[in-house]
Amino acid sequence: MQTVQKYMLECVKTGGLNEKTISEVLEALQTVLGSVYEIERFSAVVDQMFADRFGDEVRTRVAVMSRRNILIFIGRVRPGPLFVTRIKAKYQGVRSLQDLAAHQVACSIRNSTVSLEQLPIPS
Repeated sequence: MQTVQKYMLECVKTGGLNEKTISEVLEALQTVLGSVYEIERFSAVVDQMFADRFGDEVRTRVAVMSRRNILIFIGRVRPGPLFVTRIKAKYQGVRSLQDLAAHQVACSIRNSTVSLEQLPIPS
């Protein structure tokens, strides 16, 4: 799926999670942020994604800080190591059609046997 919206993610509080887990969390959130436009749907998709990935004991809450900036709380609600992680997503804008086209070409080349030198370059 193409990512249309751009967000800069910042981990405000790790909640004791290790760097690898935080990296996975940020990557997953970046994917959802780029493809879901409505905040209500975003909240449901993020909650389900973390339940699938980390189990039913993990819950998320989404708070809109300003028009498009978002604060995401992730925490454990059942027995086990307790953690509360906060991620801030700052809206950066919308990707241009040129960026989307370049991304699509790059993905096609990576998954193809055609080398870059063989592609015709339009003038």
